[in-house]
Amino acid sequence: MKRRMSLSVGAVIVFIVLGLLIALQLKNMNASNLQAYYANQDLTELQDQVITLMRENADLSNKNQNLSDLITSMDDELSGDNKSLKAIMDEKTKAEIFAGLTDVSGKGLQVIMNPGTDVSVKASRLLLLINELRSSGALAISINDDRIVAMTEIRDTGTTNPQIVINGNSYPATSQFVIRAIYREEDINRGLQLVNNLIKQLQTVSNITVSSSDTISIPKLSEDSLTYRQ
Repeated sequence: MKRRMSLSVGAVIVFIVLGLLIALQLKNMNASNLQAYYANQDLTELQDQVITLMRENADLSNKNQNLSDLITSMDDELSGDNKSLKAIMDEKTKAEIFAGLTDVSGKGLQVIMNPGTDVSVKASRLLLLINELRSSGALAISINDDRIVAMTEIRDTGTTNPQIVINGNSYPATSQFVIRAIYREEDINRGLQLVNNLIKQLQTVSNITVSSSDTISIPKLSEDSLTYRQ
């Protein structure tokens, strides 16, 4: 864009300078001076001057055409650069999503895990669900709005008051855990099937439900979390 603007400004300046030069020449030659000037010239000299002016005009026309061709060429190159830039930006966005550095939203699944009777939620069960979501094509995952990334740690802690630590944040193991995952539309059914198969295995120790939604929102990784600072 900057290159195209610079080129356009340059073209405008060229035409302005040419206009000023012509204007200055005309200003210095009023009507009486022109009559006196041409009265003192013979026909041959006038013809030579006309031919010279025609050549100069042709040369200016050629330069104008070359400039137009250059502008068109630059537009084509800039258009190609825009495509390349878009591809780079798309890859940047994908990398940011993978790293959890940006909020995302879209179609996906929501899994709600409640502790069973007298049974706490275990980190190992959460990890099983996360792995199943990842293997089925989830693009982004969160647990209780904590973004799950490659460096996320999910572990049990405490005995009398069991907690589950996610990204350095502690959650009571006896509380509800909401897992959200965003998918490409073509992968949602596969994810739903795989998660349902896993739920059948875990249902005896936890109360788990899963549903699909068109409006899943997952926040970016908090800058205050330990995982972000690693």
